[in-house]
Amino acid sequence: MYFGRLIATLGVAAALIGIIIAPTAPSKFAAGVARLAPEPPTLANASCPTTDDIFAVAFADVADVVSVTPLGGVTAPGEPLPAPFIRINTKRGATAFDRRQTAVLAPARADLVAIERQIVRDDAGEATGQSWTAHFVACKDVAFQIGDLDAFDTDLIRRAGGVAAFREVSGPDHTAVRTRIRLQPGATIGAADGFDVAITDQRVVAQDLVRPERYRSNPYVEARVYDTPPDLLKAIAFDHTKARCPLAYLPPALEAEWSELLGGDFGMRKAKGENACRAAVIDTPGTAQGAWFTDAANNGVAAKISAIALAPDAVDPRRQILALHGRLKSLTPSMVALTPKQTSAREAASKDFLTFEASKVSEEEAGVMLVNATTAGDAMAAYVNRPFARTTPGAIYCYEGLRANFVGPRINGVVLLQVAADHAEDAAGATMKMEARDDAQSCADLTQPWAFSDRATTFYR
Repeated sequence: MYFGRLIATLGVAAALIGIIIAPTAPSKFAAGVARLAPEPPTLANASCPTTDDIFAVAFADVADVVSVTPLGGVTAPGEPLPAPFIRINTKRGATAFDRRQTAVLAPARADLVAIERQIVRDDAGEATGQSWTAHFVACKDVAFQIGDLDAFDTDLIRRAGGVAAFREVSGPDHTAVRTRIRLQPGATIGAADGFDVAITDQRVVAQDLVRPERYRSNPYVEARVYDTPPDLLKAIAFDHTKARCPLAYLPPALEAEWSELLGGDFGMRKAKGENACRAAVIDTPGTAQGAWFTDAANNGVAAKISAIALAPDAVDPRRQILALHGRLKSLTPSMVALTPKQTSAREAASKDFLTFEASKVSEEEAGVMLVNATTAGDAMAAYVNRPFARTTPGAIYCYEGLRANFVGPRINGVVLLQVAADHAEDAAGATMKMEARDDAQSCADLTQPWAFSDRATTFYR
């Protein structure tokens, strides 16, 4: 024991001598010690629990929350499709135009592996705020992220090396930093007046996406220009094919409490049907339902997405949504019926998506109607507002009664849609045409047989 203490004393003395001789030695000495000391085990190698109770606490104080909205195909322009997130909507703030700020909490014991920071700008290019995303690993098969935070915990940023440590991902307005910070359930991450939560579980069957490879490649092509570290890109990547509903990973009592909040942004619409937490778009091969891209080679999770989604509303599946994101060139501002609250046609036309009520056509009727709906009456009705999952390649469908968002202005016109008959079984070559027409206010008024003009837009699976 004495000999051991003597060796330790000599070791300390040698270290002090080294410091006196070389003033720069402390950092090198400390670095050497750090290299010898084992790193704490990462949760990325830890086994996951046998149950789905990954989360121990909720994401925020439920008293601050008015509703939880599964996004599915409804995303803002430029955001990836599908959107495997739930949106936590907070209650009214100080005024009718404000949302309540709430503390955002870590729901589990997890490793914070990356922090993303994006500068939000208005149409004039002026910075209006910041949006933060926290990326976590809970165990080797489960990762989750919490995003769209208005503010991030300053101590966590400090522990990550400060904002100066962030690296550009897709330009100076989009940066991120690799971290390894262990958080306990209930730890404060930041604050927001509404935020998103998503989770991936590698133990589950992959989502039914026609082109899953579109969602697995590097989403940030620009990162090559900025020499972004590969481990950072990996930390902020997200496997859309393994996305699940985050509420299912809460303890049973919390899951039941939060599931009661599933619905529209303001809690006025309640989620309907089984599996109410529909947090992703499901492609249906051979039909129009699912995500489509404006370029055959487009990456489905690109930093600036060029895609649309056609799918049932995640809250009420009876309502179909065309998440066009302004990429239908034939849909012009002049087609938007302004309401007294609207200030311009351009404002109305910039809405994220169009909605309509699906027709009530039975499964037995599907596939027996004439292509192009050249006959009147019930036969044509089968081609009007047809649910996207019931469309047939080669047939032209017409959609009427369109509205910008759920409560926005009506669209003065109709939309034609057709999945190409060729490549019906070849997902890689499937195409779809879509065109907004202002020469008819209803499908019955549109000149028959229905046909596309040179203003139609072609989309790709």
